Amino acid sequence: MSDGPYKTLKMSTKWKALAKLAGNAAHTNAEVAEAVPAALAADWREIGQSFLRQMRAALGDDERGLLMLEVAKQEVCRLRAQHSNPMEALLADNALDALRDGRRGAEALEDAAFATLVERADRGQRQVEEHYRREASQGKAAGMRARLTESMAAVDLKGLASALVAGVSARDLTSPIDRTGLDEGVRL
Repeated sequence: MSDGPYKTLKMSTKWKALAKLAGNAAHTNAEVAEAVPAALAADWREIGQSFLRQMRAALGDDERGLLMLEVAKQEVCRLRAQHSNPMEALLADNALDALRDGRRGAEALEDAAFATLVERADRGQRQVEEHYRREASQGKAAGMRARLTESMAAVDLKGLASALVAGVSARDLTSPIDRTGLDEGVRL
């Protein structure tokens, strides 16, 4: 007896849950989209609070930081060199891009967080698709990619990024929807 194709999937539990929902045709794209913020918020937790606090200061959380662009760039590069995981490195890279585009302060941090979540969502989607290409048919993998693409397009990643940067708990952002009522069955 097998535990199914999700046992060998090398992902976090939230991404496995998302893949399982997307792989089940009984779930709508809206239901799959509801699981995306939980997976991304779980990845966001890899970014340490001290790293985020230092990034906020480097991008200019006060008037001094807004005046000296080169100092901000050097500080973000220093943080990039001190990253402890890929999410922190990705956030630092996107913060440098935001600085180069002329954004400063909270706006730069929110844009960097948004770009980080977009890139992480894309990577997660490709990871699920790659797994399906190895474990199932090419047609099923293509269908999975299309379904995940459509579901992720329905998610407000900008709002999620703003909330995560503001310090809203991932648990508050991703509370599951209760579908245990009589009227909450499968749509016909």
